[in-house]
Amino acid sequence: MTETQYGKLTAKVRQSSGKGVARKLRADGLIPAVIYGKGQGNVMLTLSPRELRRAMDPQRKLNTFFTVTIEGQDGQSVEQCVLTDFQADPIRDEFLHVDFLRVDPNSEVVTKIPVEYVGRAAGVVAGGKLRTYRRTARIAAKPAQIPVKLTVDVSPLNAGETLRMKDLVLENARLLEHPNVVVAHVDPPRVAKSPADEKKPAGKKK
Repeated sequence: MTETQYGKLTAKVRQSSGKGVARKLRADGLIPAVIYGKGQGNVMLTLSPRELRRAMDPQRKLNTFFTVTIEGQDGQSVEQCVLTDFQADPIRDEFLHVDFLRVDPNSEVVTKIPVEYVGRAAGVVAGGKLRTYRRTARIAAKPAQIPVKLTVDVSPLNAGETLRMKDLVLENARLLEHPNVVVAHVDPPRVAKSPADEKKPAGKKK
């Protein structure tokens, strides 16, 4: 599948709901879904979880921008949407239900992206220890421009220095985290005790 085909998905309108219907769909290799938003009514859908996996951008994954062709009794319609919630089988790693939100391609959506740390901090080279504090970051971006990840280069960090959200730059998106949130910090190297210090008797408590 080429990059331009990612996000292309077909679904069918579903008239009934309930646990019994969901079980039957899953037995047939399908899953229930729903699409909502933009002031329009909810539409219950049926789709193939395998096709959903194939339609996902391998880099953006759950942040893929979808164009869903919906087949109903009155013909076809096309919706542009993002995946907002899902249920999955933790053992089989298979989707059991998904929720789609209708979106405007020219308006920002709010989501989370993974944080990736790269480089070796200068303070670590000098014997310090790097501490990282964020695995994800909340951002706002147009659906088709959601970044794959927030890359944090820790190379310039010296011992005792801290990197905060306000120090980071993200193209085509806005970071929604508080500017002072700590992203990474380098602890200074521990000072080794000399043999003389280790032999000193502990002071008497007063």
